[in-house]
Amino acid sequence: MSTFPSLSPALRARAGLLFVSAGALLWGTTGVAVRIVADRSGLSAVTIGWYRVAIATAVLALAFRVAGLRRAAAAFRRHPWRLVLCGVGFGGYQALYFVGVQFVGVSVSTLVSLAVAPVALTGGAAFARRRWPAPFQLAVLTLALGGLALVSLRPGSGTSAPHPVWGVLASIASGLGYAAITALSGRMAGEDPLVLTGVTSAVGAIVLLPFALVAGLDVPHDAIANGWLLYIGVVPTILAYGLFYAGLRSTHSEVAGVLTLLEPLTATVVAALVLHEQLTPAGLVGGGLLLVAVAALYLRAPGPEITEVPPP
Repeated sequence: MSTFPSLSPALRARAGLLFVSAGALLWGTTGVAVRIVADRSGLSAVTIGWYRVAIATAVLALAFRVAGLRRAAAAFRRHPWRLVLCGVGFGGYQALYFVGVQFVGVSVSTLVSLAVAPVALTGGAAFARRRWPAPFQLAVLTLALGGLALVSLRPGSGTSAPHPVWGVLASIASGLGYAAITALSGRMAGEDPLVLTGVTSAVGAIVLLPFALVAGLDVPHDAIANGWLLYIGVVPTILAYGLFYAGLRSTHSEVAGVLTLLEPLTATVVAALVLHEQLTPAGLVGGGLLLVAVAALYLRAPGPEITEVPPP
């Protein structure tokens, strides 16, 4: 099944870019929401991460009920190992990112984990096709990574790094986990995006549960914190991942890896607007480089459409 089957291949490709970009923009609102919940409830980032996927699973289960469970079971029969690996990767890369933040700081962990993913996806695609990435791909990737570095690294960002080596290794593993689920998700293009979101969220909740129990699985008593927890579970999880999976139907994984770098740019802008954090000149330049890289992907003529295998 294709996204908007009545559209031409070129328009479907453009729609895929828009869906992935929209998902990344919604992910970029997560950081501010997590900070508000943490400040008002005292919950750890790991616990908030568990609530995120648990709420997403519960909301989707309530929305689709028995019919949704049947569709999820059917998808599981078609892709048992891929769905399990995607779910484990979903929970695992979040947990590893939180470890990286604790050991090496937010900025460095964000830079490393997000930079590893597009590099791994581009390298993996080149290996699978047995040819070097095109000069255009390398130029866009270089622009995007340069912009990411300028957006992520701010003055004083390296002051909290009690275990820098382990923090960087955890961040690298987080980026590789995200790259893996992106590549695997692209191989399940015929599945309903919300079904994929529900199943991977359920598996991710199981993976994150032990970490959340260690961190403290308390129930917030603050109405505003609970409201933002619901927002995190619905908007940057159900809606964002639904858009992301839909976009992967007509977008190559290495392109999606670059587009998702809109996430830290969005997070920086939202933090400046909501939390009044200062935008540095370097951050503005980095944001410009990221936007140039994304614009280049939109302006380029669409490549061959991804071949989809209809589910039996």
